[in-house]
Amino acid sequence: MLSINSKEIFTIKELKIKTVISISHLYYLFWIFIYMIVVKAKNSLIDIPLLSKQLREFICFFAILFLSIYSSFAFAQQIKKESYITNFQDTVFNEHTEILLDSAWLFYWNQLVEPGNFENKPFEKVTLDNWRNFDLSDTEKLPSFGCATYRLLISIPKDRPHVSLYIPSSYAASKTWINGKMISEIGHVSSSKEETLHRRFSQIIPLNTYETEFEIVIQVANFYHHKGGITESLIVSPSHHLLSIKTKRVIADMIFIGSLSFIGIFFLLFFLFYWNKDKAVLYFAIMCISLAYMAMSDRYAPFAEIFESASWIFLTKIEYIALFLAGLSASLFFNAIFSDHTHKIYAKMLKYGFYILALLAIFLPRPYFTKLLMPFFSLMIINLIYVFYVIVSAIIIGERQKSILLLVSMLLGSFVFTTHIFLFLGENTNAIVYVNFGYIITFLLLSMLLMMRFSNSFHELEKAKEFALTQKKEISLQSKELSNVNIELKENLRNLEKSNAELDSFNHIVSHDLKAPLIAINTLASFIEEDIEETIDEDVKHRFQLLKDRVSKMYALINDLLEYSKITKEKKSKELFSLNDLLNEVTSIVNDENRHTIHLPDVDFEIFASKVELKHVFQNLISNAIKHNDKDSAIITISFSKLPNEYAFFVSDNGPGIEAKYHTKIFEMFSQLNVNNEVESTGIGLSIVKKIVAENNGVISVESEKGIGTTIKFSWKIE
Repeated sequence: MLSINSKEIFTIKELKIKTVISISHLYYLFWIFIYMIVVKAKNSLIDIPLLSKQLREFICFFAILFLSIYSSFAFAQQIKKESYITNFQDTVFNEHTEILLDSAWLFYWNQLVEPGNFENKPFEKVTLDNWRNFDLSDTEKLPSFGCATYRLLISIPKDRPHVSLYIPSSYAASKTWINGKMISEIGHVSSSKEETLHRRFSQIIPLNTYETEFEIVIQVANFYHHKGGITESLIVSPSHHLLSIKTKRVIADMIFIGSLSFIGIFFLLFFLFYWNKDKAVLYFAIMCISLAYMAMSDRYAPFAEIFESASWIFLTKIEYIALFLAGLSASLFFNAIFSDHTHKIYAKMLKYGFYILALLAIFLPRPYFTKLLMPFFSLMIINLIYVFYVIVSAIIIGERQKSILLLVSMLLGSFVFTTHIFLFLGENTNAIVYVNFGYIITFLLLSMLLMMRFSNSFHELEKAKEFALTQKKEISLQSKELSNVNIELKENLRNLEKSNAELDSFNHIVSHDLKAPLIAINTLASFIEEDIEETIDEDVKHRFQLLKDRVSKMYALINDLLEYSKITKEKKSKELFSLNDLLNEVTSIVNDENRHTIHLPDVDFEIFASKVELKHVFQNLISNAIKHNDKDSAIITISFSKLPNEYAFFVSDNGPGIEAKYHTKIFEMFSQLNVNNEVESTGIGLSIVKKIVAENNGVISVESEKGIGTTIKFSWKIE
């Protein structure tokens, strides 16, 4: 492909020489002509009155002077025009020739000049670029907003194929004339931002085959973007070549936009109606749809065509937000894939960063929101570096399948993007098709990654279903067994209820039928003792006393047995109460004469438990410590500590102590270490204590040595 830069064929010196030569020739020719007509008129066949010699010379002089001035002025105008013509007459056109019209443009700042009105208009000669790079003065550049007129005169050979002018899209409204004829207007061009309607399209304009010189005039108005004016080169090239490039770009765009839209909509529906457990599917769908919208809006602007009066600024802001949304969804897609390897704050930083960019795009005025691309691309570069680091880390620790696939997708996408942006695609008109195919392959690889995730999840779900079916079968078998056990349990429950009824009946018998005779025996013994008081000796009185003691002991034993049987049947009522208040109540009962010293905990505690049961336990333990103490005055210390899941209580005394071999025996029913009759005991009290502690998920134990004293420790579950 041949690309030719614009150049000027005439220099000012060459033009001056040609001007002098042409005027001399013209003067000489006209002098001869006048002489032949006026001086020699008398010899002609036409009858012309004779003139005097002086009059003939006078007429000849003024005629020559007038014609010389006129021809010099006309030729100067022609020279002036030709001095700005860019000459391509030596260009040989072939089917791929491209003439780049990038320089020698006449630039009329802040002027909307139409063809034929350029006389005495100030201008600068420029190369096409953002007009912010042009000098307004020695110290100031042109502003972003404003209007201007571009003018270029070119000359191309007559012997050429049919050619067209390609005008690239620019960030402005524009109106184009060729050889004084208005060809097109994109948007509406005006010197005020209120009347300017911005639109952005490229154009292919056929040039007249029979003309060789063309005057291109383009009016431009920009009041929204920070880049002003025409920033890319215009191209003159054979029409079929430009149309071929356009066709291939349309095909490439159809492939890219269509494929990306299909992939995005497919995964969006897949997420909404089938598999909403994996957020990576949703992020990938949003990314594809956003990129497809951006490509369609940037190259074809369909909404600007449908809504002819819509604000271009509004449409551009939507395009920027779609770009930021694509970046955010791509980053969140990666985060969902590698959630086990990314830092927890990564997703939050991404969201906050892109939310800020989106809000700035919405609320910033023009042209400032158009400068957000650089912060966005900077954020994406940092993000890509972190993504690459995480992927390599995942590969190192063994997660190679998804990591390698994502890494290959990233490398391919980066290569295609670099090729698209930094390499000159014009050398091969098929390159844009290849590039878009590269993009599609990249997104298909990412789709494969999602399908692999879905497949793995589906296999895990199938395994879970199989496991559930196996469990269901096992549960069914166990349910049958449980049904049989329930039948047995119901039978045992009926037997238990029957036994409880019998136990209640037994308790009634014990409490009434057994206790009544004991009371009668005790009363009868007292009556007999009174009747024979004067005739019995001391030995008989002693026996009567033994009889009454045995009756009292039997009465106490029956009461303890009744109490032991009621422990598991009574309903437990828990409440919040003060430990020291409870201990004060107990000591007032067991130490009513204040003969013994009982130390309570230094710090009072609030306890949530069954107050009645805990009171019974302390009453038994303190009573035993006093009853079995070998000192005149017992010293008892009660302490307490609260553990995470239980209360711990300690009751220590200064008694005779208990040998290690009896530490477990004392909690057995009817067990008595002191076998003499000086200490009345049924041997059931500690059994009752142990049973109450066990009912409250606690443990009771003894720490004691013979002659040193005893400490009984028990725990009480906190519920």
